[in-house]
Amino acid sequence: MGKIEIVPAILVKDKEDFARKIAAVAPHVSRVQIDVMDGKFVPNETLAPEKFPPIPSHLLVEYHLMVQQPLEYVRRIGKKGAIYELHIESLGDPAAAIASVKKMGGHVALAISPDTPISAIIPYLPQIEHVLVMTVYPGFSGQKYLPAMEGKMRALAKLGAIVEVDGGVGLGSARTAAAAGATLLGVASAIFAQPDVARAIKGIKKDAEG
Repeated sequence: MGKIEIVPAILVKDKEDFARKIAAVAPHVSRVQIDVMDGKFVPNETLAPEKFPPIPSHLLVEYHLMVQQPLEYVRRIGKKGAIYELHIESLGDPAAAIASVKKMGGHVALAISPDTPISAIIPYLPQIEHVLVMTVYPGFSGQKYLPAMEGKMRALAKLGAIVEVDGGVGLGSARTAAAAGATLLGVASAIFAQPDVARAIKGIKKDAEG
């Protein structure tokens, strides 16, 4: 098992909430995931990229693009060196999309929703940073973790892919996801619903490593 990293997932509709959540987690992690939704690919909408407040420079940023036109959002965000997590379900030509993001100075990860088989992304594994396995249906925070997705994690880890998991991750599910091969754990409610964010992050990491 690789080194476990907790990746706080920021799902917000206003600038103040975004800034508050980033400030709360920035001292305790090395990367964050920004959830971006357009109200079309998923039935929820988040803060427009143009309104994102500055993110501390020490943080590696993953933009989880739950949108119909991901390349348009990559252009709007425009952050070089960031990882853009593109849903395979939103890509007509994944190879061209991956090349396009790299040309814009970004890195690429591919995300798969619960109903999508891993065979959809296997051809692209050599070209990407990691695979984001959704353990809830994308669109809303606070959903229940789907343990059946751990089969995908195991299969991807066996193929040598770095696996990130996202959706309903907290104490218990962090441990089983890590045992299935996930080394990046995207966590939202289990961090931000707690009174002590630092303690919550530490507890989930310990659970995953346990």
